[in-house]
Amino acid sequence: MKKSLVLSVAMLTFFIGSVWAVDQTVCAPEASITLHPNGSVDTCNLRIQYEKGGLKCTPSSPISFYANGLVRACVLYEDLKIGGVTCGDTGTITFFPSGVLRSCTLNNDELIGGKKCMHDQPVSFFENSKLESCTEE
Repeated sequence: MKKSLVLSVAMLTFFIGSVWAVDQTVCAPEASITLHPNGSVDTCNLRIQYEKGGLKCTPSSPISFYANGLVRACVLYEDLKIGGVTCGDTGTITFFPSGVLRSCTLNNDELIGGKKCMHDQPVSFFENSKLESCTEE
């Protein structure tokens, strides 16, 4: 399982890591938009569903990007399985600047790093994909 989690995280990094700096067309017209110094979007509310690889972010919800265009955080539109971890829809998912999963809300009870983490609770990881924290049963 550990090997598949690292592999899946690497695959997700590839999928979300292949974007360029994001322009304002992803933002709702009435949205307050914050820009990075390079002119790319930092934060806004989405105009429509945002998709990159397996990641789908909810329309009209907040999204934030790193200056290079990688997603920093968004509200999931549907469950996203990364290795043995399933992040639940309608929960916020966050990533490190490298594109590696930082945190999300678990959709199911999950055994991660020897801990039994509870569903509908936040889980966070270090950048090396090892468990940082979760709510145990």
